[in-house]
Formats: sequence, C-alpha cells, structure tokens
Amino acid sequence: MPTFEYLARDRSGKLIQGNLAGADEQSVREQLRRKELFVTNIAPKKQASTQAFGWITKKSVPLGDMVVMSRQLATLVGAGLPLVESLFSLIGQTQNPMLKAALMEIRSDVLAGGTFSDSLAKHPKIFSDLYQSLAKAGEIAGALDETLQTAAEQLDKEQELKEKVKSAFVYPIAVLVTATGVVSFLLTFVVPVFAKVYNQFHAPLPPPTQMLISLSMIIHNFWYIVIAAGYLAYRMYKKWHATDKGKRTCDLWKMKMPLLGPLNRKIAIARLTRTFGAMVSAGVPILSGLQTSAKVTGNTIFMEVVADACQKVNEGIKLSEPLEQSGQFPSMVTRMISAGEESGNLDEMLRQITAFYDRDIEFAVQKLTRMMEPLMTVVLGAVVGFILLALYMPIFNLSKVLHR
Repeated sequence: MPTFEYLARDRSGKLIQGNLAGADEQSVREQLRRKELFVTNIAPKKQASTQAFGWITKKSVPLGDMVVMSRQLATLVGAGLPLVESLFSLIGQTQNPMLKAALMEIRSDVLAGGTFSDSLAKHPKIFSDLYQSLAKAGEIAGALDETLQTAAEQLDKEQELKEKVKSAFVYPIAVLVTATGVVSFLLTFVVPVFAKVYNQFHAPLPPPTQMLISLSMIIHNFWYIVIAAGYLAYRMYKKWHATDKGKRTCDLWKMKMPLLGPLNRKIAIARLTRTFGAMVSAGVPILSGLQTSAKVTGNTIFMEVVADACQKVNEGIKLSEPLEQSGQFPSMVTRMISAGEESGNLDEMLRQITAFYDRDIEFAVQKLTRMMEPLMTVVLGAVVGFILLALYMPIFNLSKVLHR
C-alpha cells in the first residue's frame, strides 16, 4: 500500500506534517478528515527503492533547474502561501533528484524552527553564497519573494553568459577533436607504412621525417605509456591547481593570454558588478555583498582586490579608490562606481556597468568566433600539411638514392 506525505492544519490552525498509508490520495484525505485535520498539501512519498541508485544521479543542479525553482518559489511566497507550504508544493513539481532531496531537508529544517537562509547554507553545492545572502536579506526585510525573484534573474543571466561563452568554443573544440583524430590516424596507420618502405633503402632521412617516424613508433608501440603519462600529467595539474598558488597563477594567466584574456576579464567584471548590484538593491550590507560578489567571479585576483578594498573601506576610504589603484578595473568602471557612491545611487550605476559589459561580452564572443574559424582551419591545415610534407620529403630524393 502506498504511503502519502501530507501537510495539514488542526482546528487551532497548527501546522502538522506526517506520513499516512492508504489505497489512494482520496482515502488518505478521508482518514485525515476523520481526525479533524484540514489537508493543505498531499503527495506520494518517494520510496526508498528510488534512492538506491542515487549515486547514478547528477552531482550538480543545472542553472536552468535553479532558475525555474526560484521563480516558482517566489510566485508561491508572493501569493501569500506560508514558506513551508510553498516548499511542499514545490517539491512535488521538482524533477531533479538532488534539488528535490535538498528542498525536502530545507522544509524539514524550517518546520523545526530554523530559518530559510540557514537551511540553504547546509547545501552550499546547490545554493551559492549569493543565493544564501539574498535569501537572508529577504527574510530580514520581509520581502523574500522579491529577493528570490532577484536570485532567479541572476542565475538566468549567468546561464545566458555561460551559453554565450560556450558558443564561442563549439567550432574550435570540433576542429581540435577532428585534428586529433586525423593526426592519430596518420601516426598509427599511415606513417608506419612509409617507415617500412624507407627502411628498405637504408638511406638517411630528413630530420622532419625522422622525428615523425620516431613519434609514430612511440605512439604505436608504447600507447599505454603515453595514455598513462597524459593521465598522470592531468592529475598533477589538478593537484597543483587546487593550491592557492596554482589557482592564482592560472587566474592571472587567463587574463593575460592572447585573444581570451580580455574576454575573461570582462566576464569576471560583469559577474562582480551584476551580483554586487543585486545585493545592494536587496539591502545586503555593502562589504558583505562585495565579498560575496567577489567569490561569484571565481577569480582569485579579483578576490584579493576586493578583500583589500573592503579593508580600506573600513578605514573610511571610498570604494572606488582601491579598485582604481588595483589596476584590474577599467577607469570607466571605477568612475561610475565613484559617481554612484557620491549620488547614493550605487545599485543603478552597477546595473548600467553590467548592461554595458553584457553587450560588450556578446560582441567580443561574436568577434572571437569569427577569428577562431579561420585560425583553427589554418592550424589544422598546418599540422596535416607538415605530416604529409615530412612523409613525402624522402621521395623527392629517391632518385639520388637509387643511383648509388
């Protein structure tokens, strides 16, 4: 017999949560009615067997699911439903297993007397610092629906930004995969055939041809060592990147690398100003909002700059001054922040900066895509051309070898 999870109120209006077995939903409602309980929500309880393969499910919640969940919860809370009932209703509509399990735990915490923001903090892999801060600000101001809507908008814009960046790399990745496949095929199957022919003549080979044949022999005869070495190098890089020094070096290199460096800097600034603007509008304290916004960028360089700026703001210095002195922000950004501080309209200035960078990033991505297409074609042609030239160079001298 299936078990149903219900949320009901007694005659005094007290909220009661529980589980009850019944043939169907209607029979459970009848049982609760006989107990003089008014049912507000009821849903089939998820069976333990469905959790048995929980390790197969995704380890993260897509931004799209977070956006939909946030908008639905904001709508329910804005309509006047209590938070517990809103969460109960939302659980029945959520498809992502990881998000659904988190929402069930959050609802249980809220029922036990915990705050919504503290409950979110128990699931940092799902709810970011930005989400938690906005929820806390909404609880304090009594405008949770508005801050949840703001969180949904921020997540939506972040997803849109990621899609734009991904679109710029679709073609280069496709060309890179194709190039890797073509080169691997030539080195594994074509070059060894040419090597056997050249060995029959016992003639000295040009350096490019000798290098190519040596590389082919290594891949053909010791492919397992090549794979193991590649995996080991990857693991060493991941371990180094996990250190503070490694991550800082990578973040610094990302902003200095050709073509992609300026784009990475614009993306970090857009994330910082968008998040900071949303938190200032929601009533989050400036220093707390600034520190959370720096984490959202995912860039240690900007985190260091913001940490220094927060310390100087505590000393009574304007925010725009340490940001300008860091050299990481364009003068337009620092001047607009300075204007916002002086006019008391900082959130509006931050929104304008974000809007500018959103358009600039879109233009930069389009420009980068147009540049990448011919560049990758040239690179692929150069690699394949080098292999073919190295293979056929001995043939050009074949007549001299035969006359000996």
